[in-house]
This record gives sequence, C-alpha cells and structure tokens, in this order.
Amino acid sequence: MSRLEQRTVFSQMGDVQDQECTPDVVMVAGFGNTGVVITEEGVVVVDTTPLTSSKVIESIRTRTQAPIHTIIYTHGHADHAFAAGPFIEDAKERGHAKPRIIAHELVPQRFDRYEKLNRYNWYINSIQSGRGYSRPKGDERFMPSDVVYPDITYSDAMQFKLGGLTFELYHYMGETDDGTWVWIPERKTAIAGDVMIGVCPNIGNPFKVQRYELEWAEALERIAGKNPDFLIPGHGRLIRGELVQEVCMNQAKWLRHMHDEVIKLLNEGCWIEEILERVNIPEELASMRGLAPVYGCPTFVIHGIHRRYAGWYNGNPSELFPSKSSDIAAEIAGLVGAEQLIERTRKLQQEGKIQLALHLVDFVVKGTEDAPKRKEALLLKAELLDARAEAETNSIARNILLVGAEASEQEANSL
Repeated sequence: MSRLEQRTVFSQMGDVQDQECTPDVVMVAGFGNTGVVITEEGVVVVDTTPLTSSKVIESIRTRTQAPIHTIIYTHGHADHAFAAGPFIEDAKERGHAKPRIIAHELVPQRFDRYEKLNRYNWYINSIQSGRGYSRPKGDERFMPSDVVYPDITYSDAMQFKLGGLTFELYHYMGETDDGTWVWIPERKTAIAGDVMIGVCPNIGNPFKVQRYELEWAEALERIAGKNPDFLIPGHGRLIRGELVQEVCMNQAKWLRHMHDEVIKLLNEGCWIEEILERVNIPEELASMRGLAPVYGCPTFVIHGIHRRYAGWYNGNPSELFPSKSSDIAAEIAGLVGAEQLIERTRKLQQEGKIQLALHLVDFVVKGTEDAPKRKEALLLKAELLDARAEAETNSIARNILLVGAEASEQEANSL
C-alpha cells in the first residue's frame, strides 16, 4: 500500500449518506456534517463545511424553497464555520434576506487568531491531514479571506423559536473553547458539532491549543440527560435511540477516567514519562462503543490533560537547558561511529523494535556530515517511519509518520 493510500481523512468520521431524523430535520453528510432544520418560517442550518456547501443547498432545495433564516456555527473550526458564503449567495440570488449567523462569543476571537497565524495553521494542518511538510513560502492561507463572522453571539446559553420549533443553544468546552450544541426539544434531536464524532475524543492534538476533557464529559452527560431520539454528530453517522445514551455516557466515563488517572499520578510525584507508562485503561472501558482511537489517541489525551495541569519540565534537570539535539547527536555519532549506529538500528528493526530504532537512527541523521552515511540513515528512517505508520490506527499520528517518511526520502535524494 502506498503512502498516499495509507493517508486518511478520518474515514470513520465521513463517507456517510444523508439521513433524516424526522421529515423536517436532516443530517447532510460530509467530512463535517451539517444539520438542516426546515420550519414554516425558514430553514436553520447548523454548520457550514467547505466542499459540501453546494450539496447542502441542493439538499435543502429538494425539500423546500423557503429562505435560509439562520446559520449556527457549533464552533470555529474550518470544517464547521468556513463556508457560509454559498448560503448567503443563495439568499441573494433568490431575493431573500441575508441569513443571520449565530455562534458563541469566542468564535470571532478564534477567527482573529487564525488570521494572525494563517500561514502557521496552514502548515500544521498540512502535516495533520497528510498533505506534506512544505513550509509556507508566501501567500498560503489556512482561513479563507471570505470567512463570515457571526452576527449574533452569546455567552452561556440562548434560545429562539422559529416556525413552531425551539432552538436551544448551549456553550461547552471540549475540542475547542467556543463550542455550541443545539437541542430541538419538539424533535428530541441534538445537533452536537464536535462534542460527538463517534470515535475517541480528540483531546491533546499534538499540533493544537489546549482542549478540555472534563467539560467535554459534562457536555456529553448533559446531552444524554435530554434523552434524545437523534444525535447529529460533527462527523460520522447519525446516532439514534438508545445508542445516543450509550455512546455519550461511554465517552464521558472514559474522559473522566483519563483525567482522574493523570491527576492521581501527578499527585504521586510522577513526571510525564512515568505517567504515560502508568496510566491504566481497563479493557472493559477501552473497548466500549464509540471509543475507537481513529482521531483521538489515548497517548495524546494523556499529554493534553497533563499540559493542562503541569508545566513542560520532565523531571530531569539535565534537560532543563538542553543542548541542541544535533550537538548531542554529533557527540554520539563521533563516539560510536555512524556505521555502528546504522548496524544497530537495522538489528533493532529486525527485532521489531521500530520506535527504539527511530531514536537511534536520528543520531546519524542529525549527527554526521558524512553524506553517504547520512543518506543511508535517512532512507532507513523512512523505512522505519513507514513501518510505524503501518501499525498505527490513529489517523493524525499515521499522517505525521507518513509525511515524515516522505520528507526523509526527499532529503536523502537531495544529498
């Protein structure tokens, strides 16, 4: 299987068909799902996703010619809030009033931050999605210039009525600090955004800012407390009936357990390396429905919770003011020899100790100026990264590894 074939756009979170909760509440599926609610006074759209906005509009227009009255962003991520433009254009072409846009009050601040760090966010999302390691060179943008800011923001909760239906908006913190989930009591439907993605919650993304495990659990518990008949997730398949309660409570229980484990070990005086080794996840908890480590990763979750409560010191005073990794590598390579390091790396590879082999080969990659040996080490590193990726179920981790393998090959071929 090629690296391109191994890369994923989180397949278990997409590739689903449009599904009806009720005749007037529809989930239009895409990489990010859109909730469409049709009322006598107009349409409410929850989340606008690039690449699928035209599909959503088409789906709406096969059901009604009513104006799009309101757009709700469940949070400010690109796959939920970067594509309001086509809906506004649809209204303009039909002579309808411009749809109002509602979001939590922190969404505009997120957009401002994306604008400030546009090229950086383009770069890290390129790696996360498997597109490559190429550093930004000029006008690359993560947030398009036509992103539409919300017209109405709220703090803790708000509600409005439209066409006989009630829309209750609740703020939560989880994957972001600006999250909203929507409850329609007359239809017993929750439109949840990324508080629910159907797989392991993505706490501790290695590229992104702080995420919030306890508040995420609380939001899931609140949704379950509504006893929904339907839950439209931010990604993945529509969840129905008793399965809503099961998946919400499974994820909440798992998040609380991970939080409590990290806190317990911090209070025992453990540093991050020992915490990563000692966190215990009982099999009956790890195997619950809705916790496949496809997007969220238990190791990343531990890092995320640790980062929230502790600093970056790892417990080793030798590393408080570390030397450059290339200087350390040069000392090791000079002492042991590049040939011997490569030989030992291949031995570890044969023994299946891929991660340990990766650490060792980096002493040659970073520590020798011998071009032939460095090239050999880089190509060996690419092999090891491919092998590590082959065994990895988490999509973000796999993409990082595969993109790294390509980068190593490219560097080797440039020597």
